[in-house]
Amino acid sequence: MHIKIEKPVIESILNQIIPFTEKKDNTQITSHILIDANEKLTLKATDKEIGIKINTDAQILQKGSITINGKKFLDIIKTLQNKEVEIKTEDSKITITQENSVYNLTSFNASEFPEFPNTDKMNKIDISIEELNKAIKKIYPVIDNNNPKYELNGALFDLKENSNFVSTDTRRLAIYYSNAKANESKIIVPKRSIAEIKRVIRDDMEIFYDDVYLILKNEETLFFTKLINGKFPAYERIIPKSLKYELTLPKAEFLSHLKQVSIITNEVKIQIQSEKIIFESISDETIKAKTSLLIQTSVENFTFAVNSRYIMDFLNVIENDYFTLGLNEPNIPFVLKDENFLTIVMPLNI
Repeated sequence: MHIKIEKPVIESILNQIIPFTEKKDNTQITSHILIDANEKLTLKATDKEIGIKINTDAQILQKGSITINGKKFLDIIKTLQNKEVEIKTEDSKITITQENSVYNLTSFNASEFPEFPNTDKMNKIDISIEELNKAIKKIYPVIDNNNPKYELNGALFDLKENSNFVSTDTRRLAIYYSNAKANESKIIVPKRSIAEIKRVIRDDMEIFYDDVYLILKNEETLFFTKLINGKFPAYERIIPKSLKYELTLPKAEFLSHLKQVSIITNEVKIQIQSEKIIFESISDETIKAKTSLLIQTSVENFTFAVNSRYIMDFLNVIENDYFTLGLNEPNIPFVLKDENFLTIVMPLNI
């Protein structure tokens, strides 16, 4: 293989794909990226759980495929000038050259690099990229971390005629009701993969899935992730069928008062009265914070306690100036709503 490519182009691609490589063991081929020079230049990286492929233009003087340690390759490229870089191979030896700078590296057998899945026999999700972006942005903060029930460390894509995107950390449940259409299926996408999707997603991408993989792709990029094999909780049972109170509240003012008390503690008591809402810290007898939002509520007296971060996570991802607070009893879950997105939160015992 023999190619020439501009340094800013290859550096940009490497910055995108390095997170997909194996970091802990340099003896594994997954610590390398695959460079395939054919009609176009293709770079691949995977740790076998997630992977990415990016196509780009380059001057291809001799076709071929090599692997190269991803971290070392990026470190070398970063030190070079913003000029053309030449990469040439002979047997398993790699030479990277720019003017008077020369680096020699070794390669694994390119034929042993893990195969990537393809979309030939996969189902397609009919959804706009804008809506997918909204869905994953809203449910992401509620995905659990390191839960022994592994299926909770991912987001549920409840695919059907009108699909739902769902996450839970057992203290709260987030649901985004979408217009996405797909063959009926329930797939669980790992939290790490959701984070990478937020980073690599582009407006012209298509989304495919089967029982094992989720794939996003366009002409330049293909991203894949393995799915979590498990059964997500029956989230529909947790959604209240009715609400005793539904209050329309100003997001900015509510969030401001909540933040004032959260400086002291995340454990906050909220008391709703007919003409104001009182926010008060509850975790420490010696250090206290208290503030009030003057607002007409039509509720005589309703008091509950909550981890303030749960409400702030919700308010920080909605776009509208107002949201709905739905209440039944102080000791049972309450509802935060914004159009087709809702979060159900378990209150604290006080």
